[in-house]
Amino acid sequence: MIYGRGKTKILDENAFGIWSKIMDHIFKITFNAVGEEEHRRKISEGFRNVNAGIYIHFPFCRSFCLYCPYYREIWDENKFSKYRNALIKEIQIIGNILENSDVKIVDIHIGGGTPSIPNPSFWKDIMEELKENFNINVNLGIEANPEDLADEEKTVKLLDSEVTELSIGVQSFHRTHLKALGRRHSVEDVEKTLKNIEEVGFKHVNMDLMYMIPNIPYEKQLDNWREDLERAVQYKVQQITIYPTLITRHCPARNLIKNGRVTQPVQFLDQFLIEARRILEREGYKRIRIYSWSRGGEYATVNLEMIGPLLALGPGAMGFTGSYEWVNVHSIDEYVKRLSKGELPVSVSRKVNLGERIARYVIDRLFTSGEVKIEEFQRIFGGGLELIPKGLNRSLSLMKLLKFIKFENNCLKLTERGFKKANRLIWAFVLKVPCRLVEKLTIEHYPEKVEI
Repeated sequence: MIYGRGKTKILDENAFGIWSKIMDHIFKITFNAVGEEEHRRKISEGFRNVNAGIYIHFPFCRSFCLYCPYYREIWDENKFSKYRNALIKEIQIIGNILENSDVKIVDIHIGGGTPSIPNPSFWKDIMEELKENFNINVNLGIEANPEDLADEEKTVKLLDSEVTELSIGVQSFHRTHLKALGRRHSVEDVEKTLKNIEEVGFKHVNMDLMYMIPNIPYEKQLDNWREDLERAVQYKVQQITIYPTLITRHCPARNLIKNGRVTQPVQFLDQFLIEARRILEREGYKRIRIYSWSRGGEYATVNLEMIGPLLALGPGAMGFTGSYEWVNVHSIDEYVKRLSKGELPVSVSRKVNLGERIARYVIDRLFTSGEVKIEEFQRIFGGGLELIPKGLNRSLSLMKLLKFIKFENNCLKLTERGFKKANRLIWAFVLKVPCRLVEKLTIEHYPEKVEI
C-alpha cells in the first residue's frame, strides 16, 4: 500500500507518506537571485579540469500533455528561430568562460518539451557549435515523440545529424491510455516509429512507458500494463524505462484535479512495478536503475543534475557544478532578451555545501543504481560513511533496521525488500524538489528568493 494521507487517490507530493516527509527533512532548499559577474565566476570555478555533461532544454511542444510537470510552450516557428539564435549565443558565452578550464564533455542530453519537432539539421548545427566551443567526444541523445519519427525520412536525417541515442516517449500501446494522458500520437505512430528506428540503426534506444494512468480502472489497467510490456520487449530496444504518472499542482489537468475528477489506483502501485520487473527480467533485461532495465548500456540521462557536474543550456535548464547550482529563466522571451544583451539567462542560484553533496550522492547511487561503493565514496569525499549528514543517516539507520538496505562486500546496498520503497523515495524527491521549482519559476521569472 501507499503510506500517504489516509484516503489519497492521486500520486501527488504528499502521497508517499514517510518518504515524502524524509524528502522534506533532507532537502530544505533556498535559491536566491544572483548577479551576472558572480554567476560567471562560479561557472568558471566549478568546471575546471572535470568531465561534465551538458543538458539542453528544448521548450516547445505541439500540445500539452495533461500531467506534464515540465516547462514548455506551444510550438511557434518565429519563437523557435529566436530560441535557436539565443541558444547558440549561450553556447558561445559559456564556451568563452570555460575556454581555459580543460573541461571535457562526456554526456549530452536534449530534453523538453519535444526535441524531435524541428528539422534534424537544427541539431546538427547545435552539435557543430558545441564542438567549436567545448572538448567533446560524444554524440547527442534526444527525447522524441513517436508522432515525429513516424516519418522514415526524418528519422534517417536525425541519425545523419549526429543524434545517435533516442528516448522514445511511447508511454502506452493502448489508445485509451494515450487519450487519458492527453498524448497526441497514435498507436500506429508508435509502431511506425519503432520500425523506422530499428531499420535506421541508432546506437542506443530507450523506450518510456507509463503506469498509474489516471481514471483507468485498476484491473483493466494492470492487464493493459502487462500487454504494454510484452509488446515493448518485442521491439528489441536496448532499454525500457517506466514511470508512474505523477500529479503536480501546475500541470494542465490542474482544474480536473482540483475538482476531484482525477483518480489513480495508488494502493496498487507496487503491483505495476512487480509486473514490470517480472516481464523485463524474463526477457533478458537487467535492472540498471530502480525504474530502468537494459540489455546493454544506458541512454544519456540527466542524473548529473543530482551529483554534477552538469552544464545547463536553454530556458528552464538546471545546472550543477557540484558546489553551485543554478536554474535558467523559465521563459523563452526572457531567455532571448537576456542573451541578446550578452547576459547569461540565470534566474536563481545557490551554494551547495558538502553535507548536501554527500546526501545527493548517496540518494542517487543507493536509490537509483542500487548501491554505494565505499571505496568510491572515500575517494570522492575523503572519508567514510560517517560523513553522511545526521538527518539522512537517521533515515538510513531506520531503513537498515527495516531491512530495506544492507552492508555487503564493502557496499551499502538496496535489498530486494527495499526496491519498492526506493521508488517511493525517488518519486517523492521529484515531486518535492524539481517539480515544485518549475511551478514557482514559471510564475515568477526572477524572484529574489525561492524556498523549496
